[in-house]
Amino acid sequence: MPDSHRDYVTIVQEHLSGEAHLTSLLFHPGGNVYILTYQKNGKKRHILIDAGDERYYEDMLTILTENNINPANIDRIVITHRHSDHTGLMYLLAKESGAIITAHHTFRSYVESGGDFDSPDFKQCNIEYLGESDSNSTIRLSGIDFPNLLQAVNIGKSERLDILGTPRTRMTHSPDQLIVLYSPRNDPHPHIQTIGGFRPTDDIIFSGDLWLMRGPMFDSGTDIMWRLGAGLRQIGSMMSGGSIGRDPREQDAEAKDALKKGFCLIRVKPGHGDEFLGSRIIPRSLMADNDILVEFGYPLSVGTAILRSKELASKVSARREQAYAMFVEELILWTKLGYKQDEISRLLLRIYREQSGGGPLVEEDRRERREQLRILLNRLKDDETQTAEIRQLAKSTQSLLISSRI
Repeated sequence: MPDSHRDYVTIVQEHLSGEAHLTSLLFHPGGNVYILTYQKNGKKRHILIDAGDERYYEDMLTILTENNINPANIDRIVITHRHSDHTGLMYLLAKESGAIITAHHTFRSYVESGGDFDSPDFKQCNIEYLGESDSNSTIRLSGIDFPNLLQAVNIGKSERLDILGTPRTRMTHSPDQLIVLYSPRNDPHPHIQTIGGFRPTDDIIFSGDLWLMRGPMFDSGTDIMWRLGAGLRQIGSMMSGGSIGRDPREQDAEAKDALKKGFCLIRVKPGHGDEFLGSRIIPRSLMADNDILVEFGYPLSVGTAILRSKELASKVSARREQAYAMFVEELILWTKLGYKQDEISRLLLRIYREQSGGGPLVEEDRRERREQLRILLNRLKDDETQTAEIRQLAKSTQSLLISSRI
């Protein structure tokens, strides 16, 4: 439910499929803060994912208490990466609660250097640095290993959090990125079958700034100093192993691609903006020209005109055929996972809606992906090699898209 008197934050509260409660503080501008609430030894306790932007120092504790979150009962604060819009209130919240700060081991250099020029003294916090050598386990997503940095954090009776590092890369948003996976069951990821009524959309990934549908939001003309600070942080990140890069789509490309292809369905809570639905149906089947270009091994700077050359015509056509086959296979899997026809139509409608807008680098790609979904549905509804049920699903989804006037 949106906050009624603070226009810089949207507050969403929900009961998860297990016993935990999730409060999402969606700051604009600033990084999101997520609070998982659960019972421990008969008392209400909290785990925070990210600590928010320092500009909200005067209001943060009040916002928490107004939403039935006692800052003194925070057990742990997980930091997805070092940028100040995600760490700005770390010291305040840790001082109030005595909470453990959980961060990637490369976050240590940031703390020891004093952080950003306006950061408080993080050295006073109780920080748990997670190294990749501390755990031998990994979660494999689309052929890429994400190191499991900590034994699963149990929440309530059966829910858990897995804290994962990301594959190392030369061009990165931040060298200390973490992602957090929530599941109401003890055997999460990947999703290939239902167990005890579990469905893939019961799981959540808190992706920080690694996987964003909408990037950071700014109030036009009012955040000059924040932009200056962000620019300085980018330069610092480049000097310490990160990179500004000419095209942000190329940052952490391997990890992003693995996340996008690693889940048949999952709810994604990003570091900025609203929740969106992650699904491998998007990169596998709803392919924009730029998606094909990159998959064929070309850099984005080459341009998509090369895909219409005689040399690549048959290869592009074959990839589109494969995309259709994967689309059908995925819809059949969703039915096996327990989703009803009307639910699947709504999931596809949501994907269609969320593939919209964005900056000039991605807006056209998203428009092309929406068009590909329409093309695939139109083909599927008339494909007599498929079952009547799956053809009807395509027809009903088409009708839903039309009635929604998107």
